[in-house]
Amino acid sequence: MDEQLLPLLAECEEEKMVTAISTHWIKYCSPMIIFAIVVTGAWSIIVLAILSVSRFPFLYLPLFFAGLIPLHITHHWFFHRMLGEAMEDVILTNKRVIWIHESLFQQDTMRQVPLEKIQGVEVRKAGMLQTILGFGSLWFDTGGTTTHDVGASLHLVPRPHRIARIINQLLKLK
Repeated sequence: MDEQLLPLLAECEEEKMVTAISTHWIKYCSPMIIFAIVVTGAWSIIVLAILSVSRFPFLYLPLFFAGLIPLHITHHWFFHRMLGEAMEDVILTNKRVIWIHESLFQQDTMRQVPLEKIQGVEVRKAGMLQTILGFGSLWFDTGGTTTHDVGASLHLVPRPHRIARIINQLLKLK
């Protein structure tokens, strides 16, 4: 966000959205890998069942269902997971930081930290993967939190240094 817009936010008495981000795309990688492995194995079992129908007809049905059941369960799990993962967002306003996590039929949480309670923001990147792909964690020091408090940390934030810089600029305006 431009530095010219931040002074305008300070003059407004009402709450205005500064930026909204979704968590980093890396969250999709592990479900994709699991999905690919299980689907490949399930299809291999189904192909084996089809190939064995002429030689071992008694093995066809058990093998076919042994491949079909994990294929069916994995498909449902994967699409449920993808739809659920897509609903995690961070909203930064001129008054507070809000993060929302929704997972279909399982979880619906919203956490928020008012900017006046934030004393500092710490960015954490652990490892080469986070550095190369440009994501990390933010920890909000509210005076009573420790670095291990789950409610004070925000994970898988894309370009966390940029978000921390925006929050620090907003804190200076208060």
